Amino acid sequence: MGIEVKRAGVRRAQCSCSMPAVWWALSYARGALVIFHSPRSCAHVVREKDVGTFHRMVGAETYAPPSPVPLLTSGIGENDAVFGAVERLRACVRYAAEKYHPRAVFIGGSCVSGIIGDDTRAAAEGMEAELGLPIIAIPTGGFLDDVSFDGYLSVGRVLVERFMQPPKETRRGTVVFLGDYGGLYSAYVQELKRLLEGIGLHLAGQFPTYMPLDEMQAVPEAELLVVLGSAMSDEKQEMLISFAQEIHARFGTPYFADAFAGSAEETAHWLRAIAACCGRTAAAEKVIEREKKAFDRVLVRAREMLNGRRTVLVVGRELHWLQPEILLRLIEKAGVRLAGIILLDLFTAEQRTGVEDGLHQCTDAPILDADDPTSEELLHAVDFAFTTHELVDVQLRQILLGKLPTVGWAMERQLIEDMEHVLYRHIERGGLIYG
Repeated sequence: MGIEVKRAGVRRAQCSCSMPAVWWALSYARGALVIFHSPRSCAHVVREKDVGTFHRMVGAETYAPPSPVPLLTSGIGENDAVFGAVERLRACVRYAAEKYHPRAVFIGGSCVSGIIGDDTRAAAEGMEAELGLPIIAIPTGGFLDDVSFDGYLSVGRVLVERFMQPPKETRRGTVVFLGDYGGLYSAYVQELKRLLEGIGLHLAGQFPTYMPLDEMQAVPEAELLVVLGSAMSDEKQEMLISFAQEIHARFGTPYFADAFAGSAEETAHWLRAIAACCGRTAAAEKVIEREKKAFDRVLVRAREMLNGRRTVLVVGRELHWLQPEILLRLIEKAGVRLAGIILLDLFTAEQRTGVEDGLHQCTDAPILDADDPTSEELLHAVDFAFTTHELVDVQLRQILLGKLPTVGWAMERQLIEDMEHVLYRHIERGGLIYG
């Protein structure tokens, strides 16, 4: 019968609309108001994304309740698609200014407004002269744009242009995070913030999404701009680093994008590298030693239960989401033995080859297909399974790894606790823990 999973599919291709990225970049920038020059349905799509993000944050216990900025649409209709919708957009801007009194209005163009030829930029400039407040057209075109992330960076560039000045002095001891990576209230960002505070660096903000318009000057004045991102280099990461280079060229603000905080080892390297940039090497070593000692105490206790246990890794995602080298190092520290790896039938042929090659570089454990009869036998023979997708079999003890949850020693402590807790589950009923 094979191994069955819940809520899974093969990603072969995806469409890419830049409008949600415009909202993503401004959604918590206090003082801003966003208008989509689009049909109403475009805002509905963004609203659904926000609801999904809210529930993910609540589930991860990382939710803090900031209020998103207002989002309106000009409401392009059928007649407007024929005769143009610039007057509708102007009316929407006037309504927004009168009702919400924003510090600035940002207009995102849609594929509909682009196709019918509305000059959104000219309309914004005219409304700015009429109302006397910044009315800014973001150069986006919905699905007409090549990459969704273009909308995010377009907002960032507009904010740099309109709301930042060359710094008169550097605010020593401050850093600004560039990028999102789960948001300001994610466990990842909060853990990095905690570690940096240990070496005397205060987080002045996370740009662009979480910085109020009146506080944007903290970016050029920061001692260091820290680019958030993934250990796996990709197009989006390269675009974000290029944006950091643009800010550096404009204001002289130093930026850091050379390392990645993942497991304890990567985080120690990340912290040392940042400390070297800011002359805080001795402080970094003290923080690293403190974190190591705290983790060693957790590990000594955990080995009493985990040493000699067997696990299997069930993989249905590409490896940049999973980072198996981090997980495999951790289970080795805990004394757990990897009995094998099972690949789910959720990859294209090209993706599968890449996943297999990457796993072979990390471990000598056997790699099995999900439809291999020995895979199901292996799943029931081990003490618990790490899996990227929830498995239907309720008799399995599972630790679900959609993505590694936080960073550094905190992440490793959490996964150690997950391994301990899942072993308390009755084998007859199995159990699922979200890692």
